[in-house]
Amino acid sequence: MRNLSLLAVAPLLALAACGENAGWNPNYSAMHNGSAYADYLQKREVALHGRGPVPDAIPVQLPAKAPTAAEIAGVPAKQPGTVTVTTRPVTARPVAAAPVAASGATPVLVRYARQESQNPGQTKYPRAGVSANAAARACLAFPSVNAAQTAFIAAGGPVIDPRGLDPDGDGFVCGWDPRPYRQPRL
Repeated sequence: MRNLSLLAVAPLLALAACGENAGWNPNYSAMHNGSAYADYLQKREVALHGRGPVPDAIPVQLPAKAPTAAEIAGVPAKQPGTVTVTTRPVTARPVAAAPVAASGATPVLVRYARQESQNPGQTKYPRAGVSANAAARACLAFPSVNAAQTAFIAAGGPVIDPRGLDPDGDGFVCGWDPRPYRQPRL
């Protein structure tokens, strides 16, 4: 009888020995997979224990390609398997600067402007409950319209608008105009 009760408790003891952080709990296994959400979870745990700042936002996985930090900063992304070749600078004759270069646009903004065909004010994405006054106040938090549009894209815009920056649903925020970025390169 005693051996029978030990056999009934053995599987329970085996599970208890695994420990919560041993990989069977999906909430903790995400902490070690290297994704943006795993990084967020680690930062959140550090903040909860009072050893670091609170993360700004929970990352959202979208089917569209979100811009990388390098793209937001304006650094062109290096493709895998490519070799960087450095050359001497070439002096060229002055050419009229394109509006994109003058405004400090990142490759993210140029690519976004060219993939969206609508003009400002043409509703393409459904919006509900976002007022123009609230959007105008939210735009004041950004140093420029390019920064606001880049942050909008990084936060999931135009499909979702978590900060309420696009009340008219045209996909462009804070007065950003995509038309200069659609011009062919010189």
